[in-house]
Amino acid sequence: MNSGAEPLPGEHTGYCRVVAFQHVILALLEDGPSHGWQMKVQIEAALGPEYGGLNRGYIYEVIHKMERDGLITSRVEPQVGMRPDRSVHEITEAGRDQLTGWLGEPVRRSAGFRDEFVQKVLAASLRGEAAVRQVCRVQRRALLSEAKTLQTLRRERGTDPGAAFTIEVAILRTNAELECVEAAEARADQRLIDLPGPAEPSAEHAADPRAARTPVRRPSAARPGSAGLDRRRA
Repeated sequence: MNSGAEPLPGEHTGYCRVVAFQHVILALLEDGPSHGWQMKVQIEAALGPEYGGLNRGYIYEVIHKMERDGLITSRVEPQVGMRPDRSVHEITEAGRDQLTGWLGEPVRRSAGFRDEFVQKVLAASLRGEAAVRQVCRVQRRALLSEAKTLQTLRRERGTDPGAAFTIEVAILRTNAELECVEAAEARADQRLIDLPGPAEPSAEHAADPRAARTPVRRPSAARPGSAGLDRRRA
């Protein structure tokens, strides 16, 4: 099942955070009907100010798509006075099924095991030890800056259980990434990629592929009686 992950606007300590935004909305609607502006406030309260503000137009764009997909329904709710009517959204059974399926899926790495840091280290190893150590210095500096910011956030948001959990997970991941930098630095003097030598094309591939596709033109057979016609013309 496709979780439909969407990037949230804003950055946190230099990394763009990605959430399955559609499923966040489904989780909110499972708790009860709501409208777009109310969900915007709820999501921002849940994620915290460090994630940046949500674009209201983006929320409505996602809501309209979910409605077309049959995950939610909408109804117009009249407002008193001069206030405009508003659309109230409710989750459908299909929406509940998708939310249940998403919650039952494991979280998988979006870039596999060879993420950008691993790729940088492998590429730097072709240049030599100094290049690998430089990559490690830059990455360690960025991670230590992130760790400092996270420690500040933990003190500021310690009374919010959801924010405290989110920040604690981020701290654990940052520490794990620092250990990855240590592992890379320990291998800085190694050539981590063993490139194959020059390869010669096989006889089959050495031939011009266009020649193989060019049909051989054979002389057409003479039609019966054509020789007699030629003699008469002569």
